[in-house]
Amino acid sequence: MGVEYLIDESGLRRLALTLGPNHMSRANRVHGGVLFSLLDTALGGAVVNALPEGKGCATLELKINYFRPIQLGRVAAEGRLVNLSRSTAYAEGEVRNEKGKILAKASGTFFITETIVQSERARL
Repeated sequence: MGVEYLIDESGLRRLALTLGPNHMSRANRVHGGVLFSLLDTALGGAVVNALPEGKGCATLELKINYFRPIQLGRVAAEGRLVNLSRSTAYAEGEVRNEKGKILAKASGTFFITETIVQSERARL
């Protein structure tokens, strides 16, 4: 997708994406799934970055609100860990355009898991 990781620290992940033709819907604006994927990656990353070694997470639920369309430029997504318990985590974040205007906001719940090491065969 072309994501660039800007900040990756405990409880916080910020990433950016320069939009191109492959990110557009038939309506010639960025497909909502692109913003959804950015936010899932940002929120999930904020959670994972706060977990101890050997732990991971899986998205249980992600709610997104879209506020305005975008057709070109660079967008930045930020995810922040809000709450962490033994079995779940809750995070919030948003995607902004180059002028700082919010394009979408999301909140999500994540299930805390043991890290699963997959063999090369399992990844195919």
